[in-house]
Amino acid sequence: MYYVLTNDVEQHSIQKNRLDDETARLVVEQGLPRLLHLYEKHNIASTFFFTGEFVEKFPRVITNVKKKGHEIGCHGYSHAVDKALDILPYETQLRDIQKAKELVEQEVGEIKSFRAPALRINRDTITVLEKLGFTVDSSVASQRFDGPFTFGSRRKLKWLLAHRRPYFMDFDDPCKRGGSNILEIPISALGLAHIGTVMRVIPKIDHALRQLLFYESRVCSKPIVFNIHPNECIYEEGIFQPARRTSNLFSYFFADVIRSNLKLRNLGEKAVDLLEREIIYAQQRGFTFMTCQQYRELYEDIHNNNG
Repeated sequence: MYYVLTNDVEQHSIQKNRLDDETARLVVEQGLPRLLHLYEKHNIASTFFFTGEFVEKFPRVITNVKKKGHEIGCHGYSHAVDKALDILPYETQLRDIQKAKELVEQEVGEIKSFRAPALRINRDTITVLEKLGFTVDSSVASQRFDGPFTFGSRRKLKWLLAHRRPYFMDFDDPCKRGGSNILEIPISALGLAHIGTVMRVIPKIDHALRQLLFYESRVCSKPIVFNIHPNECIYEEGIFQPARRTSNLFSYFFADVIRSNLKLRNLGEKAVDLLEREIIYAQQRGFTFMTCQQYRELYEDIHNNNG
C-alpha cells in the first residue's frame, strides 16, 4: 500500500481569493516550514509542485525543500484563472510550461513531475509535457465531482470516467489510457476529493471518505494520492474580501463567493494538525510514503516483472 503526498505551492490567497505577494511571503515564512517540519518529524518524502511565478519571487526556497529530501515538480507558470492550461492553445502552453520548468531547473536541476494549476489540462498538455521531458502528471482526479464550485467544471466532468489506477495517458484524452510516456497518478477521490480543502472544511465526511479510499487501496493496490497547499497552513489577518475573478455571475457566486467562504475553515496550524492525523492514520495502517517519481519507478518495476 502506497501513499503519494503532494503539495502545490503558489501565491494564491485564500482570504483574498487572488494572487498576492504577501501571501507568498507568508507561505515562505510559515506555510512551507510547518509542512517541512511535519514531514521531517514523521520521516516522509513528498512531492512539491512549484509555479514558475513563485520560483521567480523566491528562487532559493525550492533548494531548501529539495535538501530536505523532497521531490520538486512543476506547477505551471501562473495560477491565474485566465492562464489555465485547458483554455490555452498548444503554443502558449508550451511557452509557459517550458518557462516554468527552466526556472525550477535553474535552482534544483532536472525535474520530471508535473501538476497543472487548478488541475486544468487538455489534449495539448500531454503533447507539451512529453516534448519537455516530463514523465509523470498528477492533474486528474478520477471520479471527483466539483459541480459549479470550481472554474472549468464542465471540462472536469471527464474525471467521472477516468481510470482510477495510474495509467499512461492518451494523447487525445488525458482521462484515457494511451501511448504517451506520461504516467498519470490520479489524485484520490470518490465524489469528493481527498485533499486539504475537504479535510479542513468537512473533516468528518473526509474521514469517512478516507476509510473507503484506504480500503480500495488495500484491495486494489491503488496508491493514495493526497494534495495540500502551504497556503492552507497560514492564516492571513484582515477582513475577508474575495476578489471577483470572472464576469459570469453564476461562476462568481459559486466558485468565488461560496467556495471561498467555505475554504476559510481550519486554516493555519489547525490544518497542520489535521494533516498530521492523516499521516499517522496512514502510517498505522502500513502505508509506505513516496514521491511521484519513486512511484513511477515502482510502477515500471512491477509491470516489467509481470510482463
